[in-house]
Amino acid sequence: MNLNYNSNELMLVANNESITLSDLYKGQPVYVYNLEGIKERYEAFKNSFNGKVDIHYAVKANTHRDILSTLAQLGAGADVVSIGEIEQCLEAGFLPETIVYSGVGKSKMEIEKAVKLGIKEINVEGPQELERISEITKRLNKPAHVSLRMNPDVCPDTHPYIRTGFRENKFGMDESFLPELIKTLKSNPLLVLKGLSIHIGSQILETKSYCEAVKKMWPVFEKLKSEGFQLETFNVGGGFGIQYETQEYKKDFQLMQEFGQAMLDVFKDQNLKILCEPGRMLVGPEGILLCEVEYIKSTPYKNFAIVNTGMHHLIRPALYQSFHKILATQQNLDREEVLYDIVGPICESSDVIGTERTMRELKQGDLLAILDTGAYGATMQSRYNSQVHVLEVVI
Repeated sequence: MNLNYNSNELMLVANNESITLSDLYKGQPVYVYNLEGIKERYEAFKNSFNGKVDIHYAVKANTHRDILSTLAQLGAGADVVSIGEIEQCLEAGFLPETIVYSGVGKSKMEIEKAVKLGIKEINVEGPQELERISEITKRLNKPAHVSLRMNPDVCPDTHPYIRTGFRENKFGMDESFLPELIKTLKSNPLLVLKGLSIHIGSQILETKSYCEAVKKMWPVFEKLKSEGFQLETFNVGGGFGIQYETQEYKKDFQLMQEFGQAMLDVFKDQNLKILCEPGRMLVGPEGILLCEVEYIKSTPYKNFAIVNTGMHHLIRPALYQSFHKILATQQNLDREEVLYDIVGPICESSDVIGTERTMRELKQGDLLAILDTGAYGATMQSRYNSQVHVLEVVI
């Protein structure tokens, strides 16, 4: 998001207009999303593949209706992990045939609805799930397009909670599952195997792990083709990271370009469609969370700035020890610099948004902007302590 100070006020520059952030604050915490930036990122990601990719936006990153409808209008598909996300996508304008259904614990009701809708692909996580899909297709007498999510046993450099392609993770299958999967697939012509799927993790800032994962799974792709399956797609997953600490957003676009070229090189001369599931990279930097300082508490050990948002609105710092840059909406250059812990109102010691942040002296009523919160912010909020949900505004 393009932010800068003008006459000491923090401004958002969007669509050739400058908007004062404090004007967007209406007395309670609010997420602000920049649609123009999301559009720019989507087009850049698509162009990095020279158009040879089907982009399925990872809906779990941000489910705001305007963001979903904008991406649908741009031609994106959707990657979903629940029936609720499917319904949100349909309401926002996505067609069923553009939706890929992932997730490790799909219920009978969810699978049945997905089959009835005729969605693009169901990413199968295990033999029992495939058997459940098979039973449902027979009962409905309706085919289902499926893809097998494989676990390539790749360990990218990211937080252990968001690694998803390592052998110790709950996601996907290794090659030992193939005989059982093939048996189920061949026993039911209503099961249509379309391709393979992998997903190795999230907040990944390099391409080497993706290339390694694809290459490790390619023999499985060839094995299935040799069994007579007409595979058409290879879903390389998502999880591309952003520059939370530095806001060097040009590096995001460089990573897009490097990743697209790496995948084109890996799949060179292969007659298939590449599927991809970016989420954070498309929306993360295009969101901020505005909040207000309720109290300043100075102890012999720390200075606390207690704000009216916290882990109930933005759980990433508490859950992953994640860093988000925090700016005051006014520069206040006449004030001295002070070291603060920025904390929320929740009755948990983990309710900390930022530790040891050097800022110009803060006072009650000052507004703060928490950056890069367009992904995994509002979608992960809770009602803990019976707190109200945060507002969301689209620019």
